[in-house]
This record gives sequence, C-alpha cells and structure tokens, in this order.
Amino acid sequence: MTTAPFAPLAPDHLAVLRTVARMDLSLGASIGQNLGRPVSDDLAALRAQGYIREISSPRTDGTPNHLHTITDKGNEALQRQAEQSPSAPVPTIGPRAPLRRETYTGTEMHPFTGRAGSMDALKYPSRVGDQLRYRDDASAPAAEQAAPAAAKAPKRR
Repeated sequence: MTTAPFAPLAPDHLAVLRTVARMDLSLGASIGQNLGRPVSDDLAALRAQGYIREISSPRTDGTPNHLHTITDKGNEALQRQAEQSPSAPVPTIGPRAPLRRETYTGTEMHPFTGRAGSMDALKYPSRVGDQLRYRDDASAPAAEQAAPAAAKAPKRR
C-alpha cells in the first residue's frame, strides 16, 4: 500500500507546525506569542489538513481551554521536510539570550582608603554627660580628668 505524496507546506504553516510540535498541548495565544505574530488562521488551516488537532479541556471556572497538539500526519510532514532540506537553516524564535550585566564587586564593602589623617578624630573621646567615651568602649568619668586641669589654671575675673 502506497501513500499519496503530501503537498509541501507553506513556510508560515511549517513554522507553526514546528512550534506546536515543540510546545505540545499549548494555547493558540502562546503559540502566536512564541512566533511573534497571530496564528489563528494558520492553526485552523493545519487543523483542516489534519496536521494538528485541538483538544478542549475545561478550566477551573468551567470555560473551555483549547489546546493544540501535533498529529502523526504532522510529525511525518516535519520529518519529510527535514529529509528534503537538512542543511537549510530554519529561523526559530525562542527565548532570548541572557542579558550581559556587569559583575557586582561590592566596592562599598572594601576597607576605607581615604585621605591620610582623615580619621584621626576617632582617637579622641566624646563627651556624654559627665563621661568621656572612647571608641574602644572604655569610659572614664569626666570629673576625674577635668579636676587636674582646673586646679592648674586659676580663673581670672
């Protein structure tokens, strides 16, 4: 038994058929989005020729969900097309290559390399009430340190 030769598919129909084969059981809108153009007419023509079929499945809200899948005839057509032109490049639209971004180096986390002597103020204590507080958390009462200074210099009036 011999089968009748298939008519060659148009390039648009062939692209839709490849996409349906790659994205099995997918919505017509997602197939069109993958190809970057509306495909409802192409899907209807391929369904009429028997290359794909539409499966209706209910959504959770009860509305029908029309999914497309490739048939055996569609798979044969794709294989025959691959045998006829194995070296012909096939334009495909798929996921984009990842964007190149510069690598984060964390420069704000590096040690401080400012002007020499700019951090000398941190050597001296801060006055908090009657205490002098050093950066290393050692505290000394200000009254003890200030008393010798007051005794040395008499006040003038």
